[in-house]
Amino acid sequence: MDPALQAAPETSHALEEEAAASLEEVADTELTEREPEELATRAQDPEPPELLQAPALETLEFMPGSRSLRARRSIAIRAEPREDAPPIGTLAQDVRVSWVQAVKGPGCDAWVQIEPRGWVCERYLEGNFREPRARELPRLAPGDLTPGVYAHVVGKRARAYPSLKAARWRKRGRRLKGSLTVRLQVELRVGRRRIWRTSDGEYIEARYLRRYKPSEFVGLDRTQLATAMLPLAWVQSRTRPRAPVVVRTGSSAEAPEALRLPPRAIVSVLQISADGRWALVSEGEWVLREELRVLDVTPPPEGVGPTERWLDVDLAEQVLVAYEGAQPVYATLISSGARGHETPEGLFRIWIKFAEVDMKGQAPGEGPYRVATVPWVMFFEGDFALHTSYWHDRFGEAVSHGCINLSPRDARVLYGWSAPEVPLGWSMAYASPEQPGSLVRVRRGAPRTGETLVSSAADAP
Repeated sequence: MDPALQAAPETSHALEEEAAASLEEVADTELTEREPEELATRAQDPEPPELLQAPALETLEFMPGSRSLRARRSIAIRAEPREDAPPIGTLAQDVRVSWVQAVKGPGCDAWVQIEPRGWVCERYLEGNFREPRARELPRLAPGDLTPGVYAHVVGKRARAYPSLKAARWRKRGRRLKGSLTVRLQVELRVGRRRIWRTSDGEYIEARYLRRYKPSEFVGLDRTQLATAMLPLAWVQSRTRPRAPVVVRTGSSAEAPEALRLPPRAIVSVLQISADGRWALVSEGEWVLREELRVLDVTPPPEGVGPTERWLDVDLAEQVLVAYEGAQPVYATLISSGARGHETPEGLFRIWIKFAEVDMKGQAPGEGPYRVATVPWVMFFEGDFALHTSYWHDRFGEAVSHGCINLSPRDARVLYGWSAPEVPLGWSMAYASPEQPGSLVRVRRGAPRTGETLVSSAADAP
């Protein structure tokens, strides 16, 4: 079973809760758009209405002599200096930030305006003599594809233990049920046995773990696309995705075989035969159209700006193209929902992004699943997301539980490129009217004209 990926973080109405840290100030905040306060009142005479002015906030002296502020814990960043203001993101623990000012406000002795945006309550910050320092999250070691090592739990007798001592004596073990993926941290030896400590702080014997090898597949960047002859295609059979694809000297199954191309080889599509069944990929070389995953340029949705960043997902081809206006800047293969777990079609906006998040749930007719710390996650319609899939290399095939699976390299690129921006040191960010999420058009076949937005940050559950 592919573990994936229809359920988002553990709550459906408070996804702003950080996966790695339960934040009470975030968990109680709904994602629905708040009604604007009534700011105008009409006078008794016929003169224009007078706007009520919000009281000026008192500026405070804060942390004199400090060069930065360190986050004591993972904490919600708010849009305004008040405890009931909507959250706009999460600042990770130990990040050092610079700040603009501190003011008095409801629910906190001092609200601190941090760079590049947002407000944090002072009780979660402390002064530091060092310069500000924030890193890209999740943190990735040089040369690594993912921020961790992951494994699938196998075997009906697999158990998780609360301590190494308990694992040594096989006492107080919790039986592991369903489809479970864990993130491994430290391998330990107890006699002849090997035991892994997971990111949850539990201990599992190595014999019950099957480590994943993340895919090394990567798409085409803007430089490659600028010099390519479009349309082009990845060679990949729909019936035998791992098999070489036959190239023939003519547009007929009876034509002599010219050569065979390896899966995911890239070819130009020069011409389609009259019957639509064959594609000319080079002079005198034809490939069955169904053996290709074609990348072609499509017009942007109505209203897209000349440099606006948006994503086009073609479910029929299993191809994603990232655009800036009408210019393609990145393209790759994806894995969308399998039959019975279809990815929703329509025009959406990314409404929240997570550096990493646990995913768990139970698909209809199947057992429960839990996938640990999925990196580079971009939710675009409720619980449906674009995200890394470190557990398979079946890009170009519809095999997910509804989400749009990406290779680790592709997911990292698109996470950093798409809106809303996630500043360094933030572990998640919401879209907002000031920071709208990138449009995501999901379609099967030709784009529809006059398509309207299905979902946005304001509609999020």
